[in-house]
Amino acid sequence: IRCSLVSRSGFFRISPVFRALRAAGVDRQVIVYAGHREELDPRETFLEELEVPSPDHVLGISTGTSAVQTGRSIIALEPVVLREAPDWIFAVGDVDAALAAALVGRKNGFPLAHLEAGLRAGDPLAPAEINRLLTDRLSDALFTAERETSEHLISEGIDAERVHYVGNTVADTVLRLRHRATSLDLPKILGLEEGSYIVASLQRTSDPRGADHLKNFLAALDAVAFETGRSTMLLLDPPDAADVRRNDLEDLLAPITAVESASYVELLALVLGAGAVVTNARDVQDCATVVGVPSIGVGDLSVGRGAIFKRGNHVSLESLDDLPEIVAHALTERPAIRRPELWDGLASKRIAEITMANLPLSMSIA
Repeated sequence: IRCSLVSRSGFFRISPVFRALRAAGVDRQVIVYAGHREELDPRETFLEELEVPSPDHVLGISTGTSAVQTGRSIIALEPVVLREAPDWIFAVGDVDAALAAALVGRKNGFPLAHLEAGLRAGDPLAPAEINRLLTDRLSDALFTAERETSEHLISEGIDAERVHYVGNTVADTVLRLRHRATSLDLPKILGLEEGSYIVASLQRTSDPRGADHLKNFLAALDAVAFETGRSTMLLLDPPDAADVRRNDLEDLLAPITAVESASYVELLALVLGAGAVVTNARDVQDCATVVGVPSIGVGDLSVGRGAIFKRGNHVSLESLDDLPEIVAHALTERPAIRRPELWDGLASKRIAEITMANLPLSMSIA
């Protein structure tokens, strides 16, 4: 049994691993979703495209400070883990629930694998950075997307035998669905010229200033649309759209085309034809990197990889006034984007092979 604790964005990373382990013969995999069930696509398109079943357990935790969400996640997750008694727990990314999974697993003696290990933003006081550092320290297997990230972990004193450079599972998802996304011809249907428009997305954060950040981000997108004269497509998940309405920010959407509840294939179709991508979501930024589209990372959630490896551009939430100029430069210069090593669609297969080679004797194989 493998138990995976994920946020909504974590599905992009864990879904190919789920399929690879199923193909390798794992007879039961349990998915634990940290948020609320209604935050998932009510049409179920999202999960169908990623070829993963609905979560087996839903913790229903998505509000409160980082510390509150971590505590609630521990309390909700521990009885699930004790009941399921998994051979491996997979924690995904740097959300509060990932740290909760690491603590529950370590305190109860269940092996933990950290998917998307080793990222560092350089701010040791940021909640996401604390989650990254502690989850890595508590993990039995650390799966990294970059060779340099593995080297960073080893330099921090983590046993090299626990660190596995496997590549990026987002690349697995993108490369599997690329042809399907292209066949939609979505930019043409929307009257968008390929390479001329901007795709934007902002992932929710647990920062108490989240509403202000959302307002400032939308205002910056307004300026981008005005100063570049380019169409700007803002992708909104249901929780994000609810935040816009709750905070009375609809007026800021006037020069922007908001696309609510886009499926993953639709998102990929828009990214494939975009001139630039603006986002704080690493899965969206990684998607752009895989298909060679320039990306501009916004805020801490995007920092980890882009800042470490000097890939793409980055703007802090306090420097959003610079966003129009940075986007305009990306649109005109169109820098060549090199797909990183091992972002080849086989990362999940490597993870499955490593996991199966290190199974406890109680592992059940179909």
